[in-house]
Amino acid sequence: MNDVTVTKFKFFWAHQDQEQEAWLRAMAQQGLHLVSVNPFCFWTFRRGAPRDLVYRLDFGHGRTDDGFAQLMEDAGWTLATTCTGWHYWSIPVTNGREPEIFTDGASKVKKFQRLLALLVCSALPAFIMVVTTDKASLPSRLSLPSLVILSGIYIVLFAMLGYSALQLLLRIRAERALQRA
Repeated sequence: MNDVTVTKFKFFWAHQDQEQEAWLRAMAQQGLHLVSVNPFCFWTFRRGAPRDLVYRLDFGHGRTDDGFAQLMEDAGWTLATTCTGWHYWSIPVTNGREPEIFTDGASKVKKFQRLLALLVCSALPAFIMVVTTDKASLPSRLSLPSLVILSGIYIVLFAMLGYSALQLLLRIRAERALQRA
C-alpha cells in the first residue's frame, strides 16, 4: 500500500509559499506524503499513514550551498523534493510545535529577493525581444492569426510576471514592516 502514488494538479503563485505549506500539511494529515512536484504544477504523493508534518519552503539554496542542507538535516528536517530552485523541507510536529526554517524577517526578505531576481532575469530576454523587434515589418512577416496569438502570449506572460513581481514586492515590504515593528 505504501508504494501507491497519487498525482494532483494544484497551481500556486510564486509568493504563495505559506499556502503551499498549509496545503502540503493537510495532504500529509490525509496520508499523502510529498514525493515530487514539477514546474507544471503536478504534485506526486506517496500514500501512507496520516502524519502531522510541517512543510517549509526555501528558494535559492542549493543542496550543498554553504552546508545549508547539512544544517537542515542536523536540525531534523527532511528534504522532500526540489523543483526549479524551490526546496521542500518537512519535519514532524512535536508537542504542537511547528518549526520554522526562517526565524528572522531578514532571512525571509532574502528568500523573496532571490525569487524576485530570478523572475526579473527570466523576463528580461522576452522584454528585450519585444523592445528590439522591428514592429513595422512584423505584419508582413506574420499572418494576422499568428500575430494575434503571439501578442496574446506576450500579454499574458508580462501580466503574469508583473503580478508575481508585484506580489513578491508586497511580501518583501510586509516582512520589512514586521521587522520594524
